[in-house]
Amino acid sequence: MTHPLLDLTPLTAHHFATIERKVAALLGLGAPGSGGYELVITQGEALLPLEGCIRGVAGPGTVALNIVTGPYGQTFGNWLRDCGATVHDLAVPFDTAVSAAQVREALQAHPETDFVSLVHAEAATGNTNPVAAIGEVVREHGALLMLDAVASVGAEPLLPAEWGVDLCVIGAQKALGGPAGVSVAALSPRAWERLEANQAGPRGSYLSLLDWKHRWIDAGRKALPHAPAQLEMLALEACLERFAAEGPDVVRGRHARAAAAVRAGLAALG
Repeated sequence: MTHPLLDLTPLTAHHFATIERKVAALLGLGAPGSGGYELVITQGEALLPLEGCIRGVAGPGTVALNIVTGPYGQTFGNWLRDCGATVHDLAVPFDTAVSAAQVREALQAHPETDFVSLVHAEAATGNTNPVAAIGEVVREHGALLMLDAVASVGAEPLLPAEWGVDLCVIGAQKALGGPAGVSVAALSPRAWERLEANQAGPRGSYLSLLDWKHRWIDAGRKALPHAPAQLEMLALEACLERFAAEGPDVVRGRHARAAAAVRAGLAALG
């Protein structure tokens, strides 16, 4: 007896790479393999690549500015400290967003900072941080910028390369309406250089983005390093195609109207 969810044609390396290209298009990036940002589609929820990014770049000697506008920023700070990094938290009340001016002031107070972590949109509070303006400040300073865009992708404009984001992590399970079992990290060339240079980072580990780079990207995307999460990958492709067909402005407009309605309803309840 066959079943439509069980008896599937195996997901090939070519198909996997095709899905990568669709993710790159969603993020406004050049095609993977073109010399710019490279993507890793991780087989797990977005906390996997978020931790992989932090542990890949951070270690003893790292000085991090960790921007805390919600609970995930607190988690990032814990991971950074566990890596041996010196961490300076820039925390704001959870009912507000951080400003580029506050980030500039914090970087001036800690000029040795070489890594900045930030959440784009806080799922717990609904606040959105001004990434484009913050990215400009961080880029001027010369630090790497990591962005958690799990809750924002699909609901807000997201342009990692244009905004100077070096490590951008997304998941499909929120505004894109896709699966929770796969997620994506998009890294700039200088972020990959930092991972290669960090001897304290994970190797031979499920957290290692470098393992994926060496075995998949650098090897020409000819053979998958392990069996992919096939159902989740197909669901990811489906939600990307739906987003493209409906159009970014339409999808984001729907989310904006829903957000406004929820806020109005809560205000009416007092």
